[in-house]
Amino acid sequence: MRRYIGKYILLFLICALLGVFVFFFLPKTESRNKGQRQTLMNRVVAALSSADGENIEAEINRIRSSNTWEEEYGKGNVPEDIRFISADEAGTGTAELAGGSSVWTVAREDKVIGFLVFSFDDDHMTAMILICEAVILTVFIITAMFFVYIDRKIIMPFNRLSEYPERIAKNENAEMLPESKNRYFGRYIWGMNMLRDRLSGDSKKLRKMEKEQLTLVSTIAHGIKTPVANIKLYSEAIRSGLYRDNGVPDKKDSEVADKITKNADDITSLLKELLDSASKGVVVFEPSKETFYLTEIEDFIRREYGNRLSVLRIPCEIDMRSKVMITSDRAGILRILTQFMENAVKYGDGGGIRVIVDKNGDGYLFAVRDKGPRIPESEVPYIFNSFWRGSNAAGVEGNGLGLYEASYIAGKLGGDIVARYLEETEETELELFLPL
Repeated sequence: MRRYIGKYILLFLICALLGVFVFFFLPKTESRNKGQRQTLMNRVVAALSSADGENIEAEINRIRSSNTWEEEYGKGNVPEDIRFISADEAGTGTAELAGGSSVWTVAREDKVIGFLVFSFDDDHMTAMILICEAVILTVFIITAMFFVYIDRKIIMPFNRLSEYPERIAKNENAEMLPESKNRYFGRYIWGMNMLRDRLSGDSKKLRKMEKEQLTLVSTIAHGIKTPVANIKLYSEAIRSGLYRDNGVPDKKDSEVADKITKNADDITSLLKELLDSASKGVVVFEPSKETFYLTEIEDFIRREYGNRLSVLRIPCEIDMRSKVMITSDRAGILRILTQFMENAVKYGDGGGIRVIVDKNGDGYLFAVRDKGPRIPESEVPYIFNSFWRGSNAAGVEGNGLGLYEASYIAGKLGGDIVARYLEETEETELELFLPL
């Protein structure tokens, strides 16, 4: 919601400006109305002063009935009542009365004969201002509620979903989106889950082919290594004069042996490069550094694994020992921690998972612990190899690339991954270390 606070401030300012306009500028129309009233009253007084009839009340009624004042001066400027008070009934002079009434002197032949009291309804302007302010307030409330609805039902859910296609495109582990009857995103979620299933199936086939290819390349490479090693042995024998009758090395034989050894070394080097490139091609990652808070890692784990762990009834504790900012590849760190979490879920005993995020004088630590069975010491050196699966992986779906990918990304980030068994807590820990 913080990201959209600007539009609420803008809406409030617009409505506030409208309110100020109504409050300060509408009363200015009252000044114009007063001028209209003054003109009308002056006209009535002039008409009565020049009239010959003695019955003032009748003359007032005649003047009122013969004029279209509402069209000329506006309905709000027409007096509700015009009352005549003779000079015998009141004193002389004019006075401004409360309640929107004005008193005018009526004179004939320089003699005051009485007073005209004009009564106006002055409540209409106040009522108009109140109505306008109420309308503006209502518009503000309705618009704010509309914005809140749009935020909660469309923008915020979309922001949560917007990362999903990117994660799929980057071959990151992505759980299926929970089905929803949301009329805005229900079909989108259904389509994204179909896409995820399709890509997941294609990815498994591709991983299988890559494994078969790497196995084939490895088999060929190891098959070539043995005869190449023998060739080098024969070249050494030739160089030493072993095949000479007198056993004395020959200069030309040595030159030939050197060429054979060089070619054998070139073949060995090519085989090594072939194996390395075949292994590295399995994972594609190029770091892109950015600055973010470590708390975003906690948010990611709770968002991605909260529902899943709740269904599996696996307790999960996130120990945020540091909440500072870090400059690194956020997506890369999350990919590593995703692999750690996947291992903890798949190979743990369900007794609980603990995530630790910390910072010390040397760098940043990200660890995931679970209470699963201990990894045999003899297998620990191999757990980061590509396509390697341990003895505890029987019956568990996987391709042996998770920890290899994590180790590869950690190396790209300048860090390292360590696997250890904690005797005091009987937990298996995978720890990522990133230097400062």
